[in-house]
Amino acid sequence: MPIFPDMDEMDIAQQSANEAAQQDLIRGKYYRFDPPVSATGFPTGGSNVCEESELEFSRGWYIGFSRDQHIFQGTPINDHRVIPVPKRYENTANTDDIVERLRVCYFHILFIGGSKAILDENQGSN
Repeated sequence: MPIFPDMDEMDIAQQSANEAAQQDLIRGKYYRFDPPVSATGFPTGGSNVCEESELEFSRGWYIGFSRDQHIFQGTPINDHRVIPVPKRYENTANTDDIVERLRVCYFHILFIGGSKAILDENQGSN
């Protein structure tokens, strides 16, 4: 599966815009994306863990800039995976919360003019 979006297809103006976005983003902060971004996501839990797929994200926690890509962590808005409750957690009171935490993905995006990252007023994990 190809990485989305493809860095090799960026023109010089898009490369410059992507690099310039690095100056405005603060590592360790949550950002909202307007409009939501499509990105290659790498799930951290559930079945098919680490299996890359194209997902959409409306919010993410900024990890940093590496290899000309902005790396985030967040929960996709279009994750249709059915994630079972992990073994030994079936009788836990907050099984829905546990399953939601397994939806978290790492993802990388390029800022080439399609979406803007806006510092989220809510810096909590929700």
